[in-house]
Amino acid sequence: MREAIRLKYSQYDFKFAKTILNTHFPNLLKEIKRAIGELKTPLGRNVRPTPSKVLEQIFETKGWIRQQPVTPNHPHLLFDLKKDRVAVEIQLTDPSDCYNDFLKFLLAYNLEGIDVAVEIVYDDSIRGNNLPHISTVKNALEVYRTIIPCPIWVIGLKE
Repeated sequence: MREAIRLKYSQYDFKFAKTILNTHFPNLLKEIKRAIGELKTPLGRNVRPTPSKVLEQIFETKGWIRQQPVTPNHPHLLFDLKKDRVAVEIQLTDPSDCYNDFLKFLLAYNLEGIDVAVEIVYDDSIRGNNLPHISTVKNALEVYRTIIPCPIWVIGLKE
């Protein structure tokens, strides 16, 4: 019997990222969905342990490696998580940090270190001041569509 995966997120598929994951990395796509489904913590600020730390730990139990260099020549630039040719950034604190994530994705993609990226933020239903929301990330990616070639699957966490 197939295990039901409870999905609690919204999504934005930038440059067919989810299709690429489904076609070339179907097991990693399942792991990402399961990790999101296993997240059972309140969302927002002032939650301990933080939702990002809990989610990182869930990914780690699935074999994802934390704090991986974007490229061998850039050991100071780190992805939150990486497995195979898929990078994950969990950005649940400051929306401006999403731009740093875009630059890391761009660099790794252009240097052929990754094939696809995943940006995890909050769904618009999560309230709070200065939180990274999926609509903000979507709007930013649309503005930079011509200069960011990397496919990015954006996930907006819901309660």
